Amino acid sequence: MTDRSIPAPAARRREPVFRGQTRIPGLWARHTTDGAVVYELQRRDAGRMRRIKLRATSKSEAIAEARDLAADLDRSEVALGDHSLTVAALKESYIERERSVLATRSARTIDLHEQLLRPHVVPLLGPRTKAAHVKAAHLRKMIDTLKARGKSGSTIRSCVVACSAMYKHAVRDLGAVTVNPCRTLERGDMPSSKRLSEPRYLSVQEVERLLQNMTDSFRPVAACLFYSGLRVSEALGLRWSHIDFSRGTIAVPGTKSEASADVIPLLAPLAAELKAHRQRVAEKHGLGRIQADSLVFQTSGGRSPGRRNVLRAVQAAATHAGLNPDGLPPVGAHDLRHSLAASAFSLNLTPPEVARLLRHASPQVTLAVYGGLTGDAVTALGGKLAALGGS
Repeated sequence: MTDRSIPAPAARRREPVFRGQTRIPGLWARHTTDGAVVYELQRRDAGRMRRIKLRATSKSEAIAEARDLAADLDRSEVALGDHSLTVAALKESYIERERSVLATRSARTIDLHEQLLRPHVVPLLGPRTKAAHVKAAHLRKMIDTLKARGKSGSTIRSCVVACSAMYKHAVRDLGAVTVNPCRTLERGDMPSSKRLSEPRYLSVQEVERLLQNMTDSFRPVAACLFYSGLRVSEALGLRWSHIDFSRGTIAVPGTKSEASADVIPLLAPLAAELKAHRQRVAEKHGLGRIQADSLVFQTSGGRSPGRRNVLRAVQAAATHAGLNPDGLPPVGAHDLRHSLAASAFSLNLTPPEVARLLRHASPQVTLAVYGGLTGDAVTALGGKLAALGGS
């Protein structure tokens, strides 16, 4: 899988520990110069990161020891049944737990929840408000305020979902709240998550212009979104073991439904982009970043780049490429997936074939989403779109 030009690994390195495809947050394996492996639990204590050396000598022992140790530490930090817990303290407790070995959600989900809780939910509910005092009326006021600020329905719903997860932690793990107030909201309280603007459909040439205006950090992600039709969450969840360059396939991990997990073709332009990306990562960060269980897309700190940063990068590149004229909504990350669908229809692929490409549960779903691209609309697009390279 690796190229001969990739530098030799360092004699001593630290690697995150995985169970299957799931990373164990905070648990690291340090390889010493004599070939031994030392396991460490990394936790934040009083604002500083500290490492706790474990006695374990195998991965299974390390996972079990880390869970027991983290549980003891968590119990010592927040008193069970503390009804004086504030909303701000609850948020910190929730994020801290989900970044530990006790995590029940993926790192990407927790990154998203923190991005929603910190600037929106906590300030609007009141950082010093007692978590047990928050009722459905407070949440309705929060929703109304977010609407007044121009936030989309999907963003508002995501804020409520993050808030509900935080309160589930308060009820189940801390006993600080008896009822999750988000569960008391009624159907009409939540705004519609339906997209308010029409999707943007870019030609292959326009996508190439967009990619040319992106940096090495985000161009490979955007290329994945278009040339493979991945959703942002799916692209950010890719590991090198999912990509088979010899067979020309990508094993997409299911993040939305069972149908979303599938094996799809790896087109030539994307294969070239990913090989170049892998080479850059290895040269800059070492072989530890391109192991089979390593994330394909990581920040310099080894974490996922995050959905919002991908969106910002795509929108900025589209503006620089002249693809965001006045009167049209800005190009978003998901529009690259829409653009692949438009290209596929213009190449006379049938609805079942496009459904297979996009990993929809059925062709009916594809027709419902892209019904406007069939018939005359496809004919109009046909003169604008070119065949995808390497198909």
